[in-house]
Amino acid sequence: MVGMILVLCSLLVAASFVETIMVLSLLVPGAMIYLYKTNMYIEDLFFCMNDLNSMLMFMTMSLALLIYLSSGHFTWDFYTMVTFSLVVVLVLCFMSSNLLWFYILFEMSLLPILLMIIGWGYQPERLQAGVYMIMYTVFGSMPLLLLILYYGAYYGTFNLYVLFMLINNIPHWCVFFGFLAFLVKLPIWSLHVWLPKAHVEAPLGGSMILAGVLLKLGGYGLYVYSMLCISPMNSSSPLFIISLSLWGGVCASLLCLSQSDIKAMIAYSSIVHMSLVVLGVMSNTTWGMMCALLTMVAHGWVSSALFLLAYISYEKVGSRSFNYTKGLLTLYPILSYLWFIVAMVNMAVPPTINLVGELVAVPVALWLSMVLVIVLLSVMFMSVTYNMYLYIKINHGAPSGLMSSSSGPSSRGFLTILGHLLPLLLIFSLDLMSSYTESCM
Repeated sequence: MVGMILVLCSLLVAASFVETIMVLSLLVPGAMIYLYKTNMYIEDLFFCMNDLNSMLMFMTMSLALLIYLSSGHFTWDFYTMVTFSLVVVLVLCFMSSNLLWFYILFEMSLLPILLMIIGWGYQPERLQAGVYMIMYTVFGSMPLLLLILYYGAYYGTFNLYVLFMLINNIPHWCVFFGFLAFLVKLPIWSLHVWLPKAHVEAPLGGSMILAGVLLKLGGYGLYVYSMLCISPMNSSSPLFIISLSLWGGVCASLLCLSQSDIKAMIAYSSIVHMSLVVLGVMSNTTWGMMCALLTMVAHGWVSSALFLLAYISYEKVGSRSFNYTKGLLTLYPILSYLWFIVAMVNMAVPPTINLVGELVAVPVALWLSMVLVIVLLSVMFMSVTYNMYLYIKINHGAPSGLMSSSSGPSSRGFLTILGHLLPLLLIFSLDLMSSYTESCM
């Protein structure tokens, strides 16, 4: 919160009227949602607000403000309109208690990201990246749409909480194919091909909101759908998905060490962190929900900061390749220091909430299987490895000849990174997180 106040004050000092109105339109509703997070339900509009989605909505609006600040242009153009519309769709999707509206908004969130990739992408491959994203996410969610229509017609309602009380049992194969829509959106290993392509081709704002918020929509959808599958959750299907996700986290960690593009490496690291979200949600325990919520919130902030740092480094070098982006410590010590802090946070050092999320994941995995504990510890070890590799490759060694002789990050960029980091330093207290997760169970 302190970081957000600093960023806001630095902007308002030299802000225009339009600029100020746009910032306040994002910040004030986010603060209201966070401070007044009591349960609300508006039946006619199919929307509700509870402890879990209020946290995610607050994070969405806060990250939207940081994305707006990092973009550097404060005019109401088509790009700003697309970004703003994406934030509105995401907030409405988090608030939706009607499954049909949830699905519609869930899929509508893809359109602004697709426009960002195709309209403001860097290379001709952006068309292929957009096609991959649409194909994977839309076709993966088709079974979910059929299930929603079937059970909505059978019980005469699409309300999530009414269906939660009415549905007694769902066949195991329906559980698996229903989860598929959200596992693609997270994504987990084997359903991840679209994510690195989308990140590599997306502009700065697209990458920040895709990693920071859009992937969390998959985690939130996983939680919403698991509410309807409380009986089949004791079957072998969730254990299979958890095992696939954690083993996929190990494979994604190894792929991180073999990447030559900085943004591709950060994208693969998102797959690693989302495996912990799958473990937490599908364990169907209070500690599991705490693990999932902590991981989603922490990853939302730190992944956005990583993509912002990658963009700042790209401006200095003109390339995202590890072969050319090196030696930042020699020419840009402040930028190198920011890389060090963000990399440490991403590998879950104390006192960040990333560490607490990973520690809570251990007893959850132990409750399921001892083998899963070994795989989980491997994921944690590999996470430290690729984050150290990321920092060393970029900041050490002889500076590339492509580097410009300009100064380090601007004051706006520095404060925007600070706005990402401060919420991670346990400003969200453990008592607060515990109350959130207990209210969601």
